[in-house]
Amino acid sequence: MEKFLQERNVLQQYIDLAYENMEKYLVVIVGNVTGITQKYDDYTAGSSITDEYYTLSQYNRISSSLQKLGFSTLCYFDEMDFIYDILTYRIRNNYPQKFIVLNFAQKGLVRGRKSLIPVFCDMNNIIHTNSNGFACSFAREKYYWGLCLQNFYNIPNGWLYDNLTNSWVAGKPVEGTKVIAKLCNQSSSIGLESQEAVFVYKNTSDKKIKSIANNYHQPVLVQECISGKEVEVPVFFDGETAICLPPSGIKIMNDCNLNDQILTSDIRCHGGFTLFNFDRHCPEVSLDIRSQTAKIVKLFNLQGICRIDYRINAMDEAYVMDINCNPHLTETSSVHNGFRYLGFKEYSETLLALLGHTIKRSEASSLK
Repeated sequence: MEKFLQERNVLQQYIDLAYENMEKYLVVIVGNVTGITQKYDDYTAGSSITDEYYTLSQYNRISSSLQKLGFSTLCYFDEMDFIYDILTYRIRNNYPQKFIVLNFAQKGLVRGRKSLIPVFCDMNNIIHTNSNGFACSFAREKYYWGLCLQNFYNIPNGWLYDNLTNSWVAGKPVEGTKVIAKLCNQSSSIGLESQEAVFVYKNTSDKKIKSIANNYHQPVLVQECISGKEVEVPVFFDGETAICLPPSGIKIMNDCNLNDQILTSDIRCHGGFTLFNFDRHCPEVSLDIRSQTAKIVKLFNLQGICRIDYRINAMDEAYVMDINCNPHLTETSSVHNGFRYLGFKEYSETLLALLGHTIKRSEASSLK
């Protein structure tokens, strides 16, 4: 706890700032909810885009937690409804407070869809909890940010299979390489239906990869499989200071060494994994990946709350596997667990810190 004292103090300042400004802001929650959000495009085979949606109870938990604290909230289950109400002045004419948009919307299949609300809010001078539109889109493109980082950090070797030309973009794996085939611009475990996504590459594997690309209508990243542990590092970045929360390791069947196992969509959606305090398990590796995470968010200017995921091999070498500019904020998420590891007891403190951090970013921006 003592070594995280600085991080805890800064997060407490964010919490205090949110309390101080409670009456000034209306929190507009914009998010997609399973069974409620309608009129979305979806995949016809395999995973559903709704695998990334919140449940109604998770959404209501956010809203009710803020309301109990004294915040006024307004809830949207569809980003297009929010945009319509802003453009028609329905919200602006009925609520005197400033807005903070707490956004986790991503309806449909359009590439870069997570950038819609951040870009719209920036164009209309509305503060929001996300990073800017470019950062949100870029963080989804695993192959391309991997190219940017490969000379600085450990990135698994990766090859891109293009669904439009049904061909490799710049070479392909060497036969005999153990790989994982994942969708290039999806997050969570969409497209990873089973452990069969991990396989030893052969020239005959192209048929399988082509099928994935065509089923999901997007490029497939075929990436060297890193055997070992999997760790998530949540981080707040305001443009100057990066505050990394204690990392959460992942256990499957109560085992922290996943070997070649991956978090399939079934495991993700049905709670087939648990989180543990990775800093207590591997303090030196934890320190290294926290430092690395801070450097990456600064390099790509990933402001707000984001999360960087790693695989740790048997030699304690950390490989960057994913960047998420809009990680889940549920009570079972690595974001909230990071707060718990720091001694914060209430779920509402996680939400308050995010709002306070957003207010601080806004105030700093207005002074420039």
